[in-house]
Order: sequence, then C-alpha cells, then structure tokens
Amino acid sequence: MITRIMTSVIGIPLVIAIIIAGNPWLQYVIMAVSLIAMYEIYHVIKTRHKPIVFLGYGAVIVHYLAFDFVMTHYSIYMTMVTMLALTILVIQYPKYSITDVALTLFPIIYVSLLFSFIILLRDVKDGHFWVWLIAISAWGCDTFAYFTGKAIGKHKLAPQLSPKKTVEGSIGGVIGAGVIGYVYTVIFTHYSALIVREQVIWVVTTVMLGALISQVGDLAASAIKRYFNQKDYGYILPGHGGILDRFDSFLFVAPVIYIIVILIQNTIG
Repeated sequence: MITRIMTSVIGIPLVIAIIIAGNPWLQYVIMAVSLIAMYEIYHVIKTRHKPIVFLGYGAVIVHYLAFDFVMTHYSIYMTMVTMLALTILVIQYPKYSITDVALTLFPIIYVSLLFSFIILLRDVKDGHFWVWLIAISAWGCDTFAYFTGKAIGKHKLAPQLSPKKTVEGSIGGVIGAGVIGYVYTVIFTHYSALIVREQVIWVVTTVMLGALISQVGDLAASAIKRYFNQKDYGYILPGHGGILDRFDSFLFVAPVIYIIVILIQNTIG
C-alpha cells in the first residue's frame, strides 16, 4: 500500500504538468506510454502466439509522428498496416499464422487509437477543462468503488474476471466520480469564465457515464489477462503493475468523453 501511494504521489504531479503543458508534449508522452503499453500486451500475447512486434511498434510510432494525417485518414492508415501485416505473413509463411497477424493488429487499435482521444480531447475548445474528466471518471470511480465495496459490497460484479469488484462498489464509484466532477466544475468556473457553470449538469452526467464505462474498460483488460493466464501486464509502476494495469480504464473513457464533448459543443455551443 505504501509503495502504491508513493507511486501516486510522484506520478500525479507529472500527469498534471504534462496535461497543462498540452501538445506537442502531451503527444510525445502519449506516444511513449503507448509504446510501453504495446510492449506489455505483446509480452502477454507472446506466451501463446507470435505477434509481429516490429510492425506493431512501427505502426505506433508512425501513428503519433504523423498524428493529424493518421487520425484524419485512419481507415486508409489501418488498411496499409493490415496489408503490410498480411504481406509479412506471405513472405515469412509459415513462421506466422493468421492468428499472429490478428493479434499484431489488435493492440495497435486498442492502445494507440484509444489513447489518441486524450490528445484529441485536449485540443478541443476548452480542452484544458474537459481533458481532466478522463482522470476524474476513471480514477475517481476506482477510488470510490474501492472504499464503497470494502464498506458495503456484497454482490459480485464480475466474479470470473475480478472477484473483488462488487455491484455496490460499482454504483458507489459512479456516484463518487459524479460528486468529484461537480466539485471540480464549481472550483474551475470560479477561476475561469471559459466554462459556464450552467453546463455543470452536462459535466456531471458525462463524468458518471465515463465512470460506468471505465469499469467496462478495466474488466476488458482483465479479460485479456485472464485468457493468457497473467496477473498483471507489467511492473513499471510499483504497487500498480504495468501501464495497462493503471490506464486500462482511460482507453475506454477517453473516446466516450471526447464524443460527448463534441456533441455538447455542437448542440449548445
């Protein structure tokens, strides 16, 4: 527990500084985080299969170095990557199987694409406000779910994937994240006029939905680990495990919040 707390004490200020700095620093950091996450998930996959790891790493690097083009023409980009993977399959057959190709491509989408929405959200109007909703939804929910589950948790949420998670904890996490979202909005709007307080209901709703989705993201990452009989993705964060162990919920929350914010801004301005 002490190790976990110390990692948070050191890591949270770094996260704050990077998000405040914005792009391109945020983009570079997300690229580095994505590469570490790719290493972790490929390491897990390699316990059973042979992913084409050099293609995966290369695809992630190109993704972030040519970020605007890739995100604007993502279908073209992934078509090229897929065709390249299949070409490698043909040239080096039977070294790789079609399953290896599929498990090469999946992490590229799962990691680099979903992480990209953090960068996209930071760049929208008032993005310096909205981007924090990702952390509030994911980590706020995780914290409140833990303490609520410890206090009153009785009914298992997904016993085969995460035996300690409870329905009561899940509900407590969503409500707790919503409370943090409300407090955050009130404090922020006290110092900045960029976000009007009248939108607080949208913020709280977004956070609570994000909190609900964050639990799906966490369980999805657990499902992958369970399939490969792995406890953690890595050990780079003492007390927390790997990058994917700590940020798995971000992968689901970031796209959801980005979509909601775009809809809000296009609807009510």
